Amino acid sequence: MAQLPGLNAAKPAGSSGSTTRITALDSLRGPAALIVVFHHLDNTLDPDGRSRSLGPILHHSALRLLVDGRFAVILFFVLSGFALSVSIGERFNYWRYLLKRICRLMIPCAASVLVAAAAYSVVHPKPISGLGDWFNYVLWNEPVSLGLIARHFLMTGAQADTSLVNVLWSLVIELRISLIFPILYLAAKGRTKSAFVASIALQFLFRYLTQQSGNFVPFFNDSWTEALENIGYYMPFFIVGIVARENFGVIKGFVTRMPKFVVFLALLGALWLGESGEDMKIGLGAFLILCICVSAPYISNALSVRPIKWLGQISYSLYLVHLTVLATAFHLFYGKINDLELCTLVVLGSLVVAQLMYWLVEKPSMELGRWLTRDKPKTVTAMWQSVS
Repeated sequence: MAQLPGLNAAKPAGSSGSTTRITALDSLRGPAALIVVFHHLDNTLDPDGRSRSLGPILHHSALRLLVDGRFAVILFFVLSGFALSVSIGERFNYWRYLLKRICRLMIPCAASVLVAAAAYSVVHPKPISGLGDWFNYVLWNEPVSLGLIARHFLMTGAQADTSLVNVLWSLVIELRISLIFPILYLAAKGRTKSAFVASIALQFLFRYLTQQSGNFVPFFNDSWTEALENIGYYMPFFIVGIVARENFGVIKGFVTRMPKFVVFLALLGALWLGESGEDMKIGLGAFLILCICVSAPYISNALSVRPIKWLGQISYSLYLVHLTVLATAFHLFYGKINDLELCTLVVLGSLVVAQLMYWLVEKPSMELGRWLTRDKPKTVTAMWQSVS
């Protein structure tokens, strides 16, 4: 995931001035989170792309990007590489960074698990004839217990331990790579060309390793070997985010000098790569989308309009809670209202619950992280020692 949490962007390396915020980066997360919602609705109703009237349109046209959850998640990872690079400065403190990261990721995640467990206990889900295997046998397929909830909290990465909140697999990757991210950043800083090449090489290597071990495409892990393979497989997407951040000034200058029609052609090419179905191409497309959207002022301004900014703001909460809304709505209303009404209910309900989650959990967790890592005021004794 992206970084699903907030994206603050500093000025490019080598420039002076205070930290500024790139609104387009925050806003990019909103449509990506909504794509994940559409992806899971598609998985539920039309997993083969043929059984519903819109299946051929969504699966066999350029519109398939609207239900391509894989693209959205890889875009989140690239955004994370960019955003986390900003947090590493001259006064970087690993323990403060880690504490903020844990508050930012884990508290909303834990809350979403508890909400899902409560909804499961109310609904008492059973397989529904006519819906896809993913809905019936992957989502909410484990009986709720204190042990299951605890394993979700521990983010083990096992498939059974994501049954309540299936998107947890990507947050496991996000958290694990966050632990080693400062090392990645320091290794790539000042050597971004080499880092970019290394990211491609790593993708080839870990694609081969995961295929050989039967762990391809990597989502979950049943062993430490698979856990390490998963980290290595997704690490290149964070690295290209670092490359984008470290070359932000150069990239922005290059894009702003390009004619608009060339920029839009490049964006179309990036979207084409994004819906290619090949992770390496998707990563390259996500890198280009990031570079174009934050560099071209007319695109950045379009992403800064209030509805998209709002969607970006609640995107992490939306990512966490939409499956609970989806599962609850389908178990309660499937067959009682038509599919279009049910999908509308899921989308609107997810947005409402996400807003509540943002107000009640996500925003306070960010404030807690800032409070816990704030600079403590000097005591009178310490101040006296410093002047004497």
